[in-house]
Amino acid sequence: MAGLAWPMGAIALALAADFGGIEAADGPGRAEPGLIERLRRREPGAWRELFEREMPAIYRYAYSRVASASDAEDLAALVFEQAWRSAEHLQDRGLPARAWLFGIARHVVTEHRRRLFRAPPVVALEAFDGADPGLEGHDEQVALAKAVASLPRADAEVVTLRFLHGLSLAETAEAMGATVDAVKSRQTRALRKLRELLGDPGGRRQAC
Repeated sequence: MAGLAWPMGAIALALAADFGGIEAADGPGRAEPGLIERLRRREPGAWRELFEREMPAIYRYAYSRVASASDAEDLAALVFEQAWRSAEHLQDRGLPARAWLFGIARHVVTEHRRRLFRAPPVVALEAFDGADPGLEGHDEQVALAKAVASLPRADAEVVTLRFLHGLSLAETAEAMGATVDAVKSRQTRALRKLRELLGDPGGRRQAC
């Protein structure tokens, strides 16, 4: 899993879009009451389905924070181990199971980073600086990653969860233990700041 093609273009598209358009197009994600109940009962088939579907996303999240393939693999495995142990606490909130899984991943990765840094960054720039310079848009990806890393921690995490890892507003709120309104506010503030730092890719007037 070491090689990753970073979907930083999703953040660039968000910068070029209207704020209202982003929110209107965003949905809460498909509810999975049947799967969640099976996960709660620790049915092997349900956990195999969750692992096969979400392991790549959890690995990508871990790698974006630690920039080490081996550490990311270990952390992703630990996320699923902790999820299995706490399965009885999983609740059906009308969201996909990945929202719960990303909440566990945030905790696991943050604890790992705290052993290395007093204030661990939301984005590990090494994950981008160490990428192949020949990749299309490499310099732009690094510049965007650095701009995201310069944001306040919670704002940067909203941006990365929403646009780098593809979570909906509701899923991001669940993973961060925040309200949807708080996530919307941080997203708007973060995108406005990124536009100031990088310019307005879409040439649109910034929302007030």
